[in-house]
Amino acid sequence: MGLKRIQGFIDISTGNPESASVVYRAVKPEFMDSPSGRSSVSVDLEDDRITIKISARDPASFRAALNSSLRWVRLSMDMMELIPPDKQDS
Repeated sequence: MGLKRIQGFIDISTGNPESASVVYRAVKPEFMDSPSGRSSVSVDLEDDRITIKISARDPASFRAALNSSLRWVRLSMDMMELIPPDKQDS
C-alpha cells in the first residue's frame, strides 16, 4: 500500500498578537488559491500564533507548498521590519 497523503503543520509564534495579525492578513490571500490540485494549504490565527496546515499527494508537492509558505511568512515578517509600526495597519 502506497502513501496516500502527506500532512504537516507549521506553528509560528510571533510573541505579539498585532504582529501575528499583520502576517496573517498578508499571507492569507496566498493560501486561498492553490495553483496545483496536488496540495492544499490553510492558515489560522489565534492570539500571537499562526498555524499553517499543508496537505499534499506526494513529497515533491508537500515540499513545494512548505517552501512557498515559509517564504511568504518570512517575506511578510521582513517587510514589517521595514515599515514603521504606526504605518502597519494602514
